[in-house]
Amino acid sequence: MSFPCTGCGACCHRINVAVANIPLLPDEERFKFPYTWDASGKCEMLDENKQCKVYDHRPLICNIDKMIEVLDLDKELAYKDTIKICNKFMDEDGIPESFRIKTTIL
Repeated sequence: MSFPCTGCGACCHRINVAVANIPLLPDEERFKFPYTWDASGKCEMLDENKQCKVYDHRPLICNIDKMIEVLDLDKELAYKDTIKICNKFMDEDGIPESFRIKTTIL
């Protein structure tokens, strides 16, 4: 099973927050985000259709499953924590309920 992302783009609009606040990544990894973001926090790799231009080669911070593997995290706990953050971002952005990630799918 892989992370059940709904592709809403809410995290991509806050990459500045993620880079600054992800406590799971060692400091040396945290600052290896190779792209920039605008004043609102939107990643430069997010296109006008809310699609990531580098999805198949996205950085560790953008790839929950790879981050779990590399850092040897508890998958269920990492998923639950990430889902809470995702749904909070969606609420803040007024993204329709149909995009919410249900914790019951884990």
